[in-house]
Amino acid sequence: MPPSVALLTTIVESVRQLGVPTYTPAQDMPKQLPAVRIALVNSNPTDAYKGAREYEYPFQLDVISGKNKLVEGLTLAYKVQDALRRLQVDGYGVQLVNEPSLSSMIDSSTNEILNRQIISVTYNIIEATAF
Repeated sequence: MPPSVALLTTIVESVRQLGVPTYTPAQDMPKQLPAVRIALVNSNPTDAYKGAREYEYPFQLDVISGKNKLVEGLTLAYKVQDALRRLQVDGYGVQLVNEPSLSSMIDSSTNEILNRQIISVTYNIIEATAF
């Protein structure tokens, strides 16, 4: 499995373990809120080791909650941040490049007003065979 897919799959599983539906920008937002949208921003090879390459992957996770559910959204966002700090991917060495950062906004781009907690996080990942 490519490192980007392994990392994305692990992030999705970690969020789902919190009991929250997840989706990607290519999917429709679930009807049930809160929900978390997970997007891989880009991929950059950063270094090469014996037969393996190290990559840097920035992700954006949007914790979306209903109009009057700001406290619920913020609480969930902190739980997601905690899960992101403890992420481990089988067969890979994973390291946080930066502490998951959180910003908050009101999203009125849909037919209802939603709270959005935006989490940005970047990981370095390398195949464990390189060590």
